Amino acid sequence: MLLLALLGCAPSFHQVPGPLAGLGGEPSSEWVLPRSERPSRPRPDAPAERPAPVAIAEAAAGFVGQRSLLVDGEPYRQDCSGLVEAALASAGCAFRGSSAMLFEEAKAQRVLHRRRMPSPGDIAFFDDTYDRNGNGRRDDPLSHVAVVEAVDRDGTITLVHFGSKGVARVTMNLRHPEERTSPDGKELNDYLRAHHRGDPPRTRYLAGELWVAFASYWEARPADQVATAERSTR
Repeated sequence: MLLLALLGCAPSFHQVPGPLAGLGGEPSSEWVLPRSERPSRPRPDAPAERPAPVAIAEAAAGFVGQRSLLVDGEPYRQDCSGLVEAALASAGCAFRGSSAMLFEEAKAQRVLHRRRMPSPGDIAFFDDTYDRNGNGRRDDPLSHVAVVEAVDRDGTITLVHFGSKGVARVTMNLRHPEERTSPDGKELNDYLRAHHRGDPPRTRYLAGELWVAFASYWEARPADQVATAERSTR
């Protein structure tokens, strides 16, 4: 069964600064961190107050099958970035905002990366999952966001996202981004964009084709997380 991400990711009006400028498709090299500066795996001596990546993944998985997003009695928006906010909050991360805001904050905190084998608890960003501006072109950057739940040895990533039917799981494999299934029938990449008559040439539909980057928010310093939360509520 195809799982389609047909809902937009725009949060409530008081948190949206507007879409980022630029085209979708391959990310610009200017924000890709040098290999030496990309976030490392969690260290065994990490401070106890830093949220464990697995806690973010488990929190997202706990919402599967639901539409209502509540954390300690606080409701979150019923969209893809609302799910990410709720999962992060459940694990003690205070990052808030639309998919574009979350992406920019990840850049600022230097926790953005493009490893094809992410960690559970990482956040995945996607371009052009729907025609957000309605102009019939592939120019809708950062239109969707999801949480990495698990990663198989063959590179198949299980993601939790808020789609057209609420919170559900989808798969993505960055080793084979243009393949729907493997030769033995294993699902590698779910559809994140619905097919429509009149789609522009070279439109991409699969998760691996639309992926942009990952962010390891659990690598950010707790003080920076608090500052981010305060800015998002102003």
